[in-house]
Amino acid sequence: MRANGLKLILLGLAGLRPGLALSFILFNVLFALSRTAWADGGAIQFQSDSGPFHVTIFTQPPILRAGLVDLTLLLQDRSNLNPLLDAKVTFDLTAQDSNPQKTEWMPPACAMTKTGDLSNVTAQLAHGENRLLYGAVVQIPSSGRWRLKAQIQRDAERTELETLLVVKPALLPPLAYWHLFLFPPVAILGFVLHQVARGKRR
Repeated sequence: MRANGLKLILLGLAGLRPGLALSFILFNVLFALSRTAWADGGAIQFQSDSGPFHVTIFTQPPILRAGLVDLTLLLQDRSNLNPLLDAKVTFDLTAQDSNPQKTEWMPPACAMTKTGDLSNVTAQLAHGENRLLYGAVVQIPSSGRWRLKAQIQRDAERTELETLLVVKPALLPPLAYWHLFLFPPVAILGFVLHQVARGKRR
């Protein structure tokens, strides 16, 4: 279905003036870049030196909300900032609010699913597109303040770092999935442009 929609868009662009077609293409490229700008790690939530290590922790999405969160960690040698790829990294997440309010909506499911254990979560190397990052996807069940502890062990060296994450309530499904509703109008627009281009040729 997506292939057919893309074909219609391309056929429609073929019948437009070069300037208009270029503007349409640039708009879609910029929109795609805005969606993937944070795909390589996310936003920096914590950065510090500990023992022989320089540690940077990222989260995706950058604005944390209850639901699925991608935690990634960049481990570097403190002396020369070379990446270290032979360590064992685990995460621990603990709610700091006495009465956390669980959210009704939990993307990507409309109803909240059962949350797994958020202690001793193993971070896998090359977890995402950036092969230098240790990472794991966790599901935070509620908004509020969460203590994130990262435990790092490399040979005989061991260290622990902590930071506080502020998590906002989850978005309602229409707001969380708005970008998915863009495809049908774009496919229709491609079909209309194609028909207009055919009419001009006739």
